[in-house]
Amino acid sequence: MCVTDELTPATGESLRDRKARLTRAAIHEAAVRLACEHGLDAATVAQIAEAAGVSPRTFFNYFASKEDAVIGTAVSGPDQQVVRDIVAQSDFSAGVLTEIARVVRELMSRSLGDDETEKLRRTLLLRHPGLVQRKVDANTVLAGVLIDELVPVLAPHLAQLDIPPDTAPRDVVRMLVVIAFAPLRHAFGPPSAASAPEPDAQEMHDRFDRSLALFTSVLEGTRP
Repeated sequence: MCVTDELTPATGESLRDRKARLTRAAIHEAAVRLACEHGLDAATVAQIAEAAGVSPRTFFNYFASKEDAVIGTAVSGPDQQVVRDIVAQSDFSAGVLTEIARVVRELMSRSLGDDETEKLRRTLLLRHPGLVQRKVDANTVLAGVLIDELVPVLAPHLAQLDIPPDTAPRDVVRMLVVIAFAPLRHAFGPPSAASAPEPDAQEMHDRFDRSLALFTSVLEGTRP
């Protein structure tokens, strides 16, 4: 049956996009579960595709490899519409850096899968450093998309900053985004002990809020 671009009444999402989103999530969840159960090396694309109810060919329409499926890096790259929507809903008037940090946190929380899948994925990242580097590379691409969306939105705020003349707006925004990742890295870095319990969703949000508060305090404290 042909999937049309008719919009679903509740979300405004087209039926085609909804089907793609659900398929992508199903593949990701199957990849994470099987990698945890059988080991990343032992889990195969064929097994993941079968568990997700798709063909191997369909798998590769969404993910370039099983490793990308585990961390949720789609072939199509970051969802630009999601980034655009989050930026459009943000208020940068109270503080550009802290609001960008909140935008980054919101984007990171939009990962594929449910809470259980996210917990299993974090376990896999701790077990396999190679996956961490893939995630870092994916976040770099996401940061580029975010920068593109922020440049025009932040133009009025950039005019008020004391920066060297003739500095390109994109360079300023890129620096702001790089700095704004700091609270996230501080909150969700490696656990202090190997036996530390995996935080639940509320604890992860609380960690970020504490790190963001510290981030803001440090910024205020270092001003002349």
